[in-house]
Amino acid sequence: MSKSTAAFGDDSLIQMALAGETECFSLLIARHGPALRNRLRALVPNACDLEDVIQNTFMKAWFGLSTFRYKANFRTWLISVGTNEALLLYRHRKCRLSYPAVADLERFPTTSESPHQAFARSETRSRVRRAIQRLPHKYRDVVVLCDLEERTIRETATQLNASLSLVKTRLFRARRMLSAALNERAA
Repeated sequence: MSKSTAAFGDDSLIQMALAGETECFSLLIARHGPALRNRLRALVPNACDLEDVIQNTFMKAWFGLSTFRYKANFRTWLISVGTNEALLLYRHRKCRLSYPAVADLERFPTTSESPHQAFARSETRSRVRRAIQRLPHKYRDVVVLCDLEERTIRETATQLNASLSLVKTRLFRARRMLSAALNERAA
């Protein structure tokens, strides 16, 4: 850029930039960039976001230079473009839900189980069902009715046409046999 180019006014630099002399636009940015930065700093406090907004403003100004109507001065127009960019950033941020960073995820236990837990539960259920199947018939019926179908002792006794004491005794013995069978398998 020559000294003579720097002496031109904004309108002349805009015309030359539109004619293909891109260094004229660079001169406009160098001339009005600090004012733009000062204005946007009040709207965009985050330094990284501020740089993004300024770069977007320069890009929009470059691509929209042909729409400049010379009714206002270039600095006012550039700051207007920058303000719109800052507002656009604000709208995007406002629409996005933000969640605070969680330092310790273990504080928030999940309500669902992990695949490992689901597999272990499934294996345990299968082992218990196999152990119930191996019980003698008279004990198996009592366990199925009381423990799996969750019937009361009285309902089970009525279903089996047996006394309450007989159902209680068989349930106690069936549970003891199941416990022994499951402990034997585990060992």
